[in-house]
Amino acid sequence: MTTPIHCGFIPLTDAAPLIVAHELGFAEEENIALNLTREHSWSSIRDKLAFGVYDAAHMLAPMPIAMSLGKGQVNSKIIAPMVLSMNGDSFVFRTNGEAPPRFNDTNDFIQYLVKQSADAPIRIGVPFMHSMHVALLRFLIKQSGLNPAEVVDFSVAPPFVLAEVLKSGEVDGVFVGAPWGAQITDSGTGSLALNGSAIWAAAPEKVLGVRHEWGERNKTVLHRLIRAIYRAQLWIERPSSQDTLCEILARSKYVGIQADLIQQAFSGQMVLDAKGRVGHDPLALRIGGSSVGFPWISAAIWIAQNEASAWGVDEKWAIETAKNCFRPDIYRDALMSISTPMPDGNSKVEGTLNERQTINAAQDYYLGPDRFYDGSVFDPK
Repeated sequence: MTTPIHCGFIPLTDAAPLIVAHELGFAEEENIALNLTREHSWSSIRDKLAFGVYDAAHMLAPMPIAMSLGKGQVNSKIIAPMVLSMNGDSFVFRTNGEAPPRFNDTNDFIQYLVKQSADAPIRIGVPFMHSMHVALLRFLIKQSGLNPAEVVDFSVAPPFVLAEVLKSGEVDGVFVGAPWGAQITDSGTGSLALNGSAIWAAAPEKVLGVRHEWGERNKTVLHRLIRAIYRAQLWIERPSSQDTLCEILARSKYVGIQADLIQQAFSGQMVLDAKGRVGHDPLALRIGGSSVGFPWISAAIWIAQNEASAWGVDEKWAIETAKNCFRPDIYRDALMSISTPMPDGNSKVEGTLNERQTINAAQDYYLGPDRFYDGSVFDPK
């Protein structure tokens, strides 16, 4: 019996696992009719998932935690049984005649922020406040011994609108997901200074979000959906898939932008500005492979601990809530039947790996790199 699942997504490159699961028949093979709806804003995704318009959604990694804490306009218990992507965000400064920071040089980036915010916080456009864009930038500033509130002032707009916001001069820079950073540099409006991967090499960026009660009522269906998305991620990982993938994503009903701009994040060859300078970042965006999808509880705790104060909630409560949002137990159960490689635990020390490392040779399971920019580590215990 085919089960319809209504799922909302934002036009971003990292919606690829959902789109591929639908377009290449992986969902159909799991007896799922995956009905994808393109949305214009993260607040719309949040509200429609909370009120049951959607069964599942493409979500920013902090959103399930924030929603479960009652942040925003709705209070709904949301779980994330799967990570859809790591990294993928790019910080672009508006072209202003000054030399931008050296690409992916966090020290140079911080010095530039400090200089630009000498008189008042620098205005930064982001797609949503409960996002890794905001969490990573706050982390970078705090780790540098500065107060984020004195350095940056955030403005919110949908990802595909941020280019116009930057061009208008309303903000001085934007931190935005692929491929919209590439669109900005291609237009000559700004210069790419930093990818989120330079701050944390394994930052969970997007997750599959579902309401807790829906997941409980539809366990078998959720397992089938996770398997379909996982198979899509494996297909995405193949180098031979890249051209077809970018062509699919470029369609107007999905991301709706030329394929060569989409391809930059996958290839790691980032065009930095209208002059054609290129920066190399092999970790710019990670979507495919078995090491991406696992929803590490330690990553959820990192988000909660770093954002609790800014969200105005008790840190211990935020951490306990986060532990119940990321659900590796569901991920394991869903993929058990297809012998998917899995780590031994559900939590780990984050930031210890400078390069890819095999942790289970028998199952070909690897981790990393997961380094933080300053060499720090995060122990969830």
